[in-house]
Amino acid sequence: MAREYSLDKNSEIPLYSQLKNYIIARIDSGEYEVGYKLPSEKELMKLFDVSRTTVRQAVDILVREDYLEIKRGVGTFVKKQKKYNVWGLEELRSFEDEALRQGLETRTEELSIDIVDLDGELENIFGDKYDRFYRLIRLRYVEDEPSVLVDTYVPYDIAPNLDKYNFSEVSLFSILKKDYNVKINYAKKTFRALNVDRKDAELLKIEEGTAIQLVKTVTYNDLEEPFEYSISRDRGDMTRFSAILKYKS
Repeated sequence: MAREYSLDKNSEIPLYSQLKNYIIARIDSGEYEVGYKLPSEKELMKLFDVSRTTVRQAVDILVREDYLEIKRGVGTFVKKQKKYNVWGLEELRSFEDEALRQGLETRTEELSIDIVDLDGELENIFGDKYDRFYRLIRLRYVEDEPSVLVDTYVPYDIAPNLDKYNFSEVSLFSILKKDYNVKINYAKKTFRALNVDRKDAELLKIEEGTAIQLVKTVTYNDLEEPFEYSISRDRGDMTRFSAILKYKS
């Protein structure tokens, strides 16, 4: 195989990083399509006049970044790129509305809905106004991969008989607005990184201990009263958050 590209050995950019960027550029351009088999390790060494260590470093990074996958005994192949769910924090949208805005295919699986009593955490959010809450647990999918596991709490008195709905098929926000006349105003979110436990890892189809984003959201109505509290575990390899921050002089 003739050499078609030379890495700059005088550059401050490490050779493995140059090789990695070259392969990414070919993937992004469509020259290396999904399923394309990369040349062997020896062929890459010869093609780019680099060491085995350089090739392995570049390939290892591309595997970690989900550009490539190694099939033992077969070779290294270009992998289908994941589509990220990028949550814009400038406006309050439902999961479905946010995904639709990005052109992503999504679905929701209702795992359970039951009634729980007021506890210390819920009292910190709602005070002692409510004694019972619906706890709704859902698994959100993006492009048919589990992306977000969320526990949602809604006071029973705000939405009695909420358990009659199938939240695999309907949106909670839509039901609260349409059937319970809840006027949604704004939400407060807090973010924290943590390592996923075994139970949640199994549902999200990731390894136990993987870093995820824990997002707690309190949503308020037009009277500035909280009506919904959710705790979501978001896969870091599939979910991104963005915000526009204006400078205040």
